[in-house]
Amino acid sequence: MEKGKVDQVNHFFVGFILAFWPLFGNGALSLAQSSYSFCQPELIAYTRQTYGAYNQNWGVAQHPKTRFMYFANSKGLLEFDGSSWKAYELPRKQKVRSVAIDKQGRIYTGALGEFGYWLPGRDGELTYHSLAPLIQEKTFLNEEIWNILITPQGVLFQSFAFVYRYHQNQIKSLHPPASLLFIHQVRNRLLVEIIGKGLYELRGDHYVLLKGSEFLGRETVNTILPIGDSDFLVGTERAIYRYDGSQFKPFNNQLNTFIQQNRLNRGIRIGVDLYAFGTLLDGVLITTADGQVRYHFNQKNGLQNSTVLSMCQEVDGNLWVGLDKGINLVNLDSPIRYFTDTKGELGTPYDMARYGDTLYIGTNQGVYYKPLNRNGTPFQLISGTQGQVWDLAVIDNQLLCGHNQGTFRIAGAKARLLSAITGGWVVRKLNHHPDYLIQGTYTNLCIYRKDARGQWVFSHTISGFSAPVRQLEEDDNEEIWVNKSPNRGIQQLRLSADLRRVEAIKEYREGTFGGPASNLYKIQQQILVTSAKGLFNYKAHTRQFGSAQTVYPWLTSDIRKLFPLEDSGLFLLRQDGSLSWIKAGSLPVDIPVKSNQWVEEYENVVALDTNYVAVCRENGFALLPRMALKQIVSGLVPPPIIRSVTAGDKPRTKRTFQQSNFPTELSFSYKQSTILIMFSTPYYTRPVKYSYWLENSTYTWTPYAAIYQKEFNNLPPGQYVFHLKSNLSPKESTLTFVIQPPWYWNNWSKLLYAALFGCFVWLFYQLHLRRVAIQQNQIREKLEEKLRHQEEQSQREIILLQKEQLEQGLIQKSEELANSTMSLIQKNELLMQLKDELNRVKVRSGSRVSGDDFQRINVLIETNISSEQDWKLFEANFNKVHEQFLKHLIEHYPDLSQGDLKLAAYLRMNLSTKEIAQLLNITHRSVELKRYRLRKKLDLDADTNLSEFMIKY
Repeated sequence: MEKGKVDQVNHFFVGFILAFWPLFGNGALSLAQSSYSFCQPELIAYTRQTYGAYNQNWGVAQHPKTRFMYFANSKGLLEFDGSSWKAYELPRKQKVRSVAIDKQGRIYTGALGEFGYWLPGRDGELTYHSLAPLIQEKTFLNEEIWNILITPQGVLFQSFAFVYRYHQNQIKSLHPPASLLFIHQVRNRLLVEIIGKGLYELRGDHYVLLKGSEFLGRETVNTILPIGDSDFLVGTERAIYRYDGSQFKPFNNQLNTFIQQNRLNRGIRIGVDLYAFGTLLDGVLITTADGQVRYHFNQKNGLQNSTVLSMCQEVDGNLWVGLDKGINLVNLDSPIRYFTDTKGELGTPYDMARYGDTLYIGTNQGVYYKPLNRNGTPFQLISGTQGQVWDLAVIDNQLLCGHNQGTFRIAGAKARLLSAITGGWVVRKLNHHPDYLIQGTYTNLCIYRKDARGQWVFSHTISGFSAPVRQLEEDDNEEIWVNKSPNRGIQQLRLSADLRRVEAIKEYREGTFGGPASNLYKIQQQILVTSAKGLFNYKAHTRQFGSAQTVYPWLTSDIRKLFPLEDSGLFLLRQDGSLSWIKAGSLPVDIPVKSNQWVEEYENVVALDTNYVAVCRENGFALLPRMALKQIVSGLVPPPIIRSVTAGDKPRTKRTFQQSNFPTELSFSYKQSTILIMFSTPYYTRPVKYSYWLENSTYTWTPYAAIYQKEFNNLPPGQYVFHLKSNLSPKESTLTFVIQPPWYWNNWSKLLYAALFGCFVWLFYQLHLRRVAIQQNQIREKLEEKLRHQEEQSQREIILLQKEQLEQGLIQKSEELANSTMSLIQKNELLMQLKDELNRVKVRSGSRVSGDDFQRINVLIETNISSEQDWKLFEANFNKVHEQFLKHLIEHYPDLSQGDLKLAAYLRMNLSTKEIAQLLNITHRSVELKRYRLRKKLDLDADTNLSEFMIKY
């Protein structure tokens, strides 16, 4: 199974915080009363460089809804959401001296001449609302508000001279009898020291003196806490008193001595019967209800500064400490305790062991021991063990030490050298030879045996093998597996029956594991090897290694080391330094220890006894109760909070959220396509890892990683859903946002584009229709042209036929005209002959014939010779034949006479002068004269033949 899948299924966080931890109702007490009471809770430091403000932190409060922490810092109001810090400054940049938060989440702060409250603005960032304008006293401007109390009657703002009550948007001044120090709210009562007078109770608007408290007027009362059923602890700068309602008694002499020397400044009650007292000179004390000191934190053992200015217990039970220099968190809620060698006196631990009632630590400087039944006794060096210690092992009630100089047997505070063979890295008891041990050293494999008294003594080295061995295991077939150092491969050894020599060696090189073998283990009777490519197990039937993913799906490829426990539990050290624990049949559970304090390449987790496991660190060790490993808290941690969304590097686009109160949909322009999302989980002592998935952008959940922000670059326009979950909770948070398309690609522009596209399609369609029409027209025109050509051809043929017919008709007409003309000529010639003959007859006959008869015949002949009627008939027939020749001739030559036209017609018919003379019934000379006159009218030169001109005209 892949890491991402395992993490998605698992990560119901381990019960170290133990909201239902029955023991931890006094978890700290049970541990303090154990043998390891010298170990302390974890201290988490936040420096001014971390939170980005000033050193002094005058007040601490936790938001009841968001769980965010707020600090009254000299720079302003500090906000911490578990991932990031932010400082809010007051309008006049005063130092914030006090902070308090009511149940509705309104954050009140006080400063010099100023107090008010903070609420989220439109962009989600806190916005300040001043209440100072409601104050009438001008001297208020010189007062600092050092204390704020949330009471049922209103919010009290207190300086050393004034007390103001804010209720229903009104301010009322509660004038004290004299100068006062601090008001303390205890068991629904308000108690305040009036300087020089004693302890008073504020009842309504009145101050009432507590009898017997007058002596406190000369002291400085810095804390009043409940104790028992009805009593009070009154802590002054020099002592603590118990007040039962009638008298004051010193609380605890030993505690008072410490307080008198170090000046008490703050105090709070934590848990049922624990108290925390902050001093000005020596840090924080945590005591029981009877004053016995449980823990003491100061600059020597982890606090950044020993001057405590403020304290606050968060809802998980952890203690926040505001210091004169920085902020510390005391992880009281976790059952894990720490021993830290702050002075560096012990060196770097490599191994640990509990032997009897003594705890031993093997470091690079030697073996140190500490009797567990004497809490105040420090670790001491065992003489003769100076140098590098590699291994501490308790075998058959004997403590053996593998050392750079050899191997020792340790009893109490004494060490005896068993072997001078250097570098005792690892020792194992042989299962099939219970009276023998096998050890890997710098150079050889060594065998130890029990002597007559049952004590381990050196026996011999195994021949046939020489190599440094850091890890070794024995399998069920009596074969010895060794991991040679450094990264020189895994070997399988078969020893002789007398354990004196190696009879067979089989080596498994890098190619078997996809790279150098890192570590060798025996878990559940199987030989396992880790490498950069994952986990491999030995398969006896094939005598080869194969992937162990199917056998151990919860062991992912990012494992650096495994630490099996005797009860089949198993610790997993991942490549990123995080530690998990797994029980057979369950899923891995994260262990909240720091990932950057391991001893590189020599990481170690040691089972000290049946109750505790130790984790070696660079400057000490972490102590884990085994009972806590079996407790899992599910469903207690809400999903992570998406804190802010910013578009690119433009702060003005930032939207901040206090909880999951973001709008249903955030919108950004297309120019803001780079989105930065920040998130947090306000559980301050747990190592938080996040997995995310951006719907419509990424395809699956990412592996869990210790990040608190994610930037997505150049997102295309569209709607996105950001899914986020942490390893503390299976629930996820979601945020929907939209990247708007550019103006040229929004809904209106798309509608316009659709319209334009429709128009384009319509235009294209119209063009297509036009093109089709043009093509059709072209085809039609071609067809018409073809038809026209055919028709013209036909017409030409018809015309030709008609022409031929006309020509034939013309010829016929011409022939008829010619025949008619010839007939006319012949007729006229005949008539002329008849006339001449008649005249001759008349002459010959003389008077024998009547003259009237001759006259009548002569008139008749004259009438029929070339009459006008004959000419009209001739003209009509001539025009038909010669296409209105005479009409055109008159149009061009309007001066032509009728006689000229007749002559022109006769000339066009190519008649001779004689023939024309006969037709005109004139002489030849008259015809020539007419021809001459006609030529003049036509304006023809002498070279032009008149007959040819008429024929061509």
